[in-house]
Amino acid sequence: MKIVENKEDKIVLETEETSTLLNLLVDRLWNEKGIKKTAYGSKHPFLEKMQLLVEGKNIKEAILNACDSIIKDCDKLLKKI
Repeated sequence: MKIVENKEDKIVLETEETSTLLNLLVDRLWNEKGIKKTAYGSKHPFLEKMQLLVEGKNIKEAILNACDSIIKDCDKLLKKI
């Protein structure tokens, strides 16, 4: 991921990840306290890299928490398989 914009209350990341991961990440970010807006998209899904927008307070911590939550769920699933 590449940081496109980094302000105190807003971060825009550019990534080569697909909607599969970004949709899950956005879903988890909505559960984080202080997040006011989060979304992802691109101008064209095959020609442009995806961008993730996150606005609110303590954004970096919220992203880390959301990623940790996804990792924990994946670990739980792997143990059940």
